[in-house]
Amino acid sequence: MTDPFGVIDLSSLAQPAGQDAGAGPAAAHEVRVEESNLEQVIAGSQQVATLLVVTSARVPGIGEFLAALRREVDARGGAVLLATVDADAQPRVAAALRVQQLPSLMLLIQGQIQPIVEALLPEEELPTLFDQLVQLAAQVGFDVSGAGELPEGAEAGAPAEPELPPLVQSAYDAIEAGDLDGAREAFTEHLSQNPADAEAKAGLATVRLMSRTQGADLIAVRAAAAEAPGDVEAQLAAADIDMLGGHVDDAFGRLLELLRGADPETKAAVRDRLLELFEIAGPDDARVGAARKRLANLLF
Repeated sequence: MTDPFGVIDLSSLAQPAGQDAGAGPAAAHEVRVEESNLEQVIAGSQQVATLLVVTSARVPGIGEFLAALRREVDARGGAVLLATVDADAQPRVAAALRVQQLPSLMLLIQGQIQPIVEALLPEEELPTLFDQLVQLAAQVGFDVSGAGELPEGAEAGAPAEPELPPLVQSAYDAIEAGDLDGAREAFTEHLSQNPADAEAKAGLATVRLMSRTQGADLIAVRAAAAEAPGDVEAQLAAADIDMLGGHVDDAFGRLLELLRGADPETKAAVRDRLLELFEIAGPDDARVGAARKRLANLLF
């Protein structure tokens, strides 16, 4: 499917004085996304489906819309996480997500972003939307046991966490604490004992991706790649940014193009990076199968 989002620079947007698109009581299962925690939110989507909402206080009716979203999120007891991005306060995050229109609603699940709609939805449509998100979460194996409606007046509790192997749980705990080295070590140790664990392989590959992109200037990385299409390091860095933002086809396509007429050293570097990105997307992703075939044709 063609990606409907185009890269735009929202850095010229000025935050209206005294306003915040995330203003209002936060949901019990809500995170406000900033540049400093974007990677952690993406990593967290390996465990819980996340409704990502990019908006601005300048959008008419946004306060009421966010309040309705929060009610739906809290009513499902943590089966879905709400992640809000104020495009005025976080223009680089909005640019990294390739936001073209506000508000933009996206599903973030298993490290991948799928556009939903670029509009305010009527409140009566929100229960159906959240029911569909819960169904998708269940289909990929997430724990949605908290998805039932809460009793009137009850407060939403913490989401029930699926039981994980101790080292995998340690890895996720390290990610939450911002300790990427610790997460990498925990995943590596677990895989030494359980080499066929696909989730741990994906987790390790995701942590490596997070480490490579930590502190990166997303706009500068994309600009460097655009200016030097033959620069292998620039394209590898841009492919990481593509993958981090959930633009899987872009990441795969960018690297596969580098293989045309490439020397052995370039082929090895690109192949290794692609194989790692394949782990993140997962073996059941149709895009992985197509890219693997093209990779084989280009290498041999």
